[in-house]
Amino acid sequence: MNAPFHSPSSGLIMRGPVRAGRSRIKWRPLPVAVEPAPIVRRPREPELASVEALPDLLHPEPRYLLDREALNSQLAFAFAGGDAADGIRRVLMELDTAPSDWRPESFARHLFVDELVRTACRVELDKTPIEIDTHFLGQLLTRPPADPAIRDFRRTILAELVSAPNTRAELTELYRRMRHLRGMFLSLAPTSRQDLTRHRLEVLAAVRLVLEQMKQGFIESQSGLARLSQFGDRALGSEVYRRLRDLLDHDQQRAHVLVQLRLGGDGKVRGVEVQSLVEVPNDSFRFSALRRWGMRLSLWVRGYGFSEEALIDQWIDGVYQEVSPWLPALFQIFSHLELYLAAMAFKDAAEKRGLAVCLPELSDEEGPLLEGLFNPLLFAQGVTPVPCHLERTGPGTTTIITGPNSGGKTRLLQAVGLTQLLAQVGFFVPAAKARLRPVPMIFCSLVQEETFDQGEGRLGTELLRIRRLFEEARPGALVVLDELCSGTNPSEGEEIFMLVVSLLHELGPETLVTSHFLDFASRLAETADPRLRFLQVELNEREQPTYAFVPGVARTSLATRAAARLGVTKDELLALIHRHSG
Repeated sequence: MNAPFHSPSSGLIMRGPVRAGRSRIKWRPLPVAVEPAPIVRRPREPELASVEALPDLLHPEPRYLLDREALNSQLAFAFAGGDAADGIRRVLMELDTAPSDWRPESFARHLFVDELVRTACRVELDKTPIEIDTHFLGQLLTRPPADPAIRDFRRTILAELVSAPNTRAELTELYRRMRHLRGMFLSLAPTSRQDLTRHRLEVLAAVRLVLEQMKQGFIESQSGLARLSQFGDRALGSEVYRRLRDLLDHDQQRAHVLVQLRLGGDGKVRGVEVQSLVEVPNDSFRFSALRRWGMRLSLWVRGYGFSEEALIDQWIDGVYQEVSPWLPALFQIFSHLELYLAAMAFKDAAEKRGLAVCLPELSDEEGPLLEGLFNPLLFAQGVTPVPCHLERTGPGTTTIITGPNSGGKTRLLQAVGLTQLLAQVGFFVPAAKARLRPVPMIFCSLVQEETFDQGEGRLGTELLRIRRLFEEARPGALVVLDELCSGTNPSEGEEIFMLVVSLLHELGPETLVTSHFLDFASRLAETADPRLRFLQVELNEREQPTYAFVPGVARTSLATRAAARLGVTKDELLALIHRHSG
């Protein structure tokens, strides 16, 4: 009968026909394997798998953000030839982030963070866009760390990548090698035994290339990138790496052969003569014929029938088991590298359009200032944003922004929100120069969507939005609201608007809000309340928006101009009527 067989002394699980008396087991690689008996297992070097030795590029205090045990189990199954792609992806989808006080549901949808990642942070290899893990990147960008030291740690790495182009090139090369390694685990393994053995050796070779790049590429780094070199240096100096190297060298060059070719007048080979054959010395995986025979005899006496190919597979499994504690760290670092490559891609995308990004100054001592501020979401539309200058106010103040439709008011609010968010993540911000104060959270309400099953009309929906604002906003927060109270008639809307503004002053966030209640805004401006500030879209001499913002309240929303631009005039509508009737 066929039944699983477990060797208590080795831990090797096998399957095959079990007969009375001597068992003859047909061995095949499985996730759990051992080395042949004559080879003594070296103890693992736990310091390379410990959190303290983890080359974490996101946190000053290294930490694992994934389930190492679950990932190692899936990787071992893939290495043995199983299809573990879905399992590996599930583990990686559960990557955690640093503790954060921010609630992504309060702003992420309104700031279109997913769209920002997809269109403005496009990573390229060899000038070709590649697919990155947008899920993890989106999680990072919507969860600013509660500990400012984490933010500053990331900023120093980005600063080094900007100042040292060679380091960026090394980071890209490391990412390329890690991407290749990751792809080998996620791809289907060959079905034939010979091809599977070759595939497994190529996986180990990819691990070796990654470790060598980590050591060599970041020796001069002064930021957190130095951890890569330190990890690679410890790995390459270990006994585990020596066995990995010896196994791969044994596979690549077992002997040196000197041959002599005899060529005829037509250039064809007439004969081949071997001049010498020298086996590579100091090969820990090379045994004499007598020793190989003894190894097989020993296994036969114990009741196992092994081919020489099976012994090679055992060597491969033995080396993989020793290397495997490093793999969760490498897979986690892969996601970290994508964050920095995405940040540099964001910088490149801006500079390609003549815009500049920066790492902002974060301070509570001076007033917030944004120079050359732009909205990177416009990249997706093929539009080059027009940068503007903005001086923000502090907590407990409200800035009311007025101006014509399509004048850039909503885009300004998005740009302000994205700038604050990215600054506190430790990312580049869409501004040439920025000075910001840290805020405890952002509340954004820019997208007003109506659904067929909503229980309230426009006014009810607006009131629910206001209720949610006061449920979620906290003192010192940044609040950005688009067209507050636009869902009701002006008289009632103005009353609710004033209620919201006065109570926000009591709560104490910094608020930016757009409004089309121009007469009401003008009356508020006349009160000279120091907690209120008014900005309007700047118009040129032809009364077209320049997408800059200047003090004051707009005189008109230029609705008739917008109607004319979109073909909603009396003459054009009458022409449409005559077309249908005639």
